[in-house]
Amino acid sequence: MKSPNSIGKPGSKPFINKLDFCAVIGSFICLIAAVCVVVPDQQPSWRLGFNGQIIVIGFLLSLMNVMMKRLTPVLFMILELRWGSSTLQNYDAILRNSITVSHTGWVWRTTIGLFILLPFVLSVGYKKFTGGASSIAILSPWPTQRRYGLDLPPLGEYSTMNNSMYYMINSNVPVIAAAEDESNPPPNKPTPYGYNTLILNTHSAALLDMPTSDYVMLIQSSLRGSDSWAMTATVNATVARLNTTYDINKNSLLQMNITENNPLYSVFHFNDFSTGYLPGITIKNEGAHCFLGQFNASHVPIFWTTNITSPEVVAFKSAAMMFNVRREQCSGTWRVNRTSVVLLDGSCNGKRTSQAIFEDSNYLPYWLDILPIYQHSLYDYSNIRRSSAWRAPVFTTTIASTFWARLAYMLSKFKADYPQLRSEFNYSVTTESIISTRATLDASWSLYLLLAVQPVLTLIMLVLTTALYDTPMGEGFGLVALLAGIEKEGLEVLSGAALSGELKEEVKLSVSVVEDKSRQEVGEQIGMVKYSVGENPRSVGVLRRRQRYM
Repeated sequence: MKSPNSIGKPGSKPFINKLDFCAVIGSFICLIAAVCVVVPDQQPSWRLGFNGQIIVIGFLLSLMNVMMKRLTPVLFMILELRWGSSTLQNYDAILRNSITVSHTGWVWRTTIGLFILLPFVLSVGYKKFTGGASSIAILSPWPTQRRYGLDLPPLGEYSTMNNSMYYMINSNVPVIAAAEDESNPPPNKPTPYGYNTLILNTHSAALLDMPTSDYVMLIQSSLRGSDSWAMTATVNATVARLNTTYDINKNSLLQMNITENNPLYSVFHFNDFSTGYLPGITIKNEGAHCFLGQFNASHVPIFWTTNITSPEVVAFKSAAMMFNVRREQCSGTWRVNRTSVVLLDGSCNGKRTSQAIFEDSNYLPYWLDILPIYQHSLYDYSNIRRSSAWRAPVFTTTIASTFWARLAYMLSKFKADYPQLRSEFNYSVTTESIISTRATLDASWSLYLLLAVQPVLTLIMLVLTTALYDTPMGEGFGLVALLAGIEKEGLEVLSGAALSGELKEEVKLSVSVVEDKSRQEVGEQIGMVKYSVGENPRSVGVLRRRQRYM
C-alpha cells in the first residue's frame, strides 16, 4: 500500500495520447496551410508574395517543429529501453535534447544532433526556392484613370526629346535589330516588338495605341520589386500594309499623286543610291497612302521634283513600293513592370476606325524629318540586302512607325483643332483584362516534400509509439518518476554527481513492471514500475492497457 503521506498519483498509459494525436493533426494542418501559401496562381500566394510567404512558412515550420518535439523524447526513450544500452546518460541526453552529455552513445549523439539541425536545414532550405511567380486576374483599382490611346510609355529623363524622329526611331529599333539576323526569318503571324509594334505578317504591321503614360506611371508606382501586370485590351492602331497591286497601276498612281503641291522627295547617298518618298494625296475615309523606293540616281543631296518624266521619277517609279496606312481596331497584351512597358501579343481584325486625322496634311509625316533616317536605317536594303526576306517587313514597319510617330507628336495640336475626335485617341476601354504577377517561392515538388518532412516524421513517431505501447516508458518519465520508482540499492554509485550531474562512466538503468496483487486502491489492482541502476540492465514485464501503475 502507498504511504499515508504519499502524494504520488498512479496512472495508466494511454494507448494513444490525446495530445500526441492532436500534435500530429496540428502538424498536418500546418502542412496544409503551408501548401496553400505556396500553391501558385492562388489568392494566398499572390497576396503574400515572396516576402510574405517566407515569413508565414517560417512560422508554420516552427509550429511543426514544436509538435514533432512533443513526440520525439518518448519514442527515443522507448527505443533506448527496447534495443539500446539503457544508460542514464542516454536517457539524460534524450530528455535534455543535448549532444554534450558525457558518455552518451554515438548513435544518440548523431540522432539528437540531426534532429537539432533539422529545423535549421528546413529553414534555410525553403528560402532557396526562389524564382517562382503567382498570377491572378484582377480589376484595375483606378477605373476612372484606366485609359488607352495614341501615347508613348514614360520616357523618364528622355522626356525632353519629344519629336517625331525620336519617337519613330525608339519604336522601330526592335524590328531593325531583329532584322539584322538573316538566319532568323521574318514572322508570318502577329509578332510583337518593343512596346507597341506588331508585325502582322510579311507585308503588314501595326503600331498599337497603348495604356496612356499617366495610367502606366500609376501602375508602376503600385508595383513592388519584380511585380508586373499583363494587360489585354481592344484598342485602335495605326496599320500599314504593302499594296501588292501597285505594279499594275503604277503609272496612273504616280501621275495622280505627283502634283505641284505634292512632289517626289529624295535624299542622295554617296553610293549612287537615293531614297525617295512620295506622300499620297488622301481620299476621304480611306486613310493615307505613300510611296517609298530606293533607286540609282545622281543628284544633289536633297532633291524634289514634280516632273513626272524626269529621270529621277522614272527610276523611282520602277523601284517604289506603295503602302496604305489606316487606323484600325486591334487588340494587344502588354506587360508593365516598375521600369518598362513591353508588348507581349496582339492581333488586328481589319475593322476600320475614324480616318479623319489623315485628311489634314499637317498631321502626316514631314519628309525632311524622315528621309535622313530612312537613308541610314534602310540603306543596306538598297544593295547588299536587296533580296532579303526582311526587306518588305522592315519597310512596312518603318512606314507604320513613321505615321504613328508624327501623329503622336502632333496629337495635342490635333485635339485642339478637332476636339470632336479626341475620343479616338484617348479613351476608356470596356474589354480590359489584367493578370497581376508577383514573385513568389518556386512551387516545385521538392519544396512540397521539404514542407512535409516534419509532419511525416511526427506521424511515424506516433505510429511507432503506439506500436510499442507495452514498453514501460512514457511521457511521464522524468526526474519525479525516476525518484518515485528508484530502488535504493546501487544508488551509491551515483555519489559525487549531485551538483555536476556527470558520471565517470556509463551507468545502466533497469526498468521493471511488477504486478502486485497485494496493492489495491479502491478495489482496483495497482501495478508498480521500478527503476534500478547497476552494471547489468534488465527490463522485466510489459504494460497492460487500462492498468494503472504507481
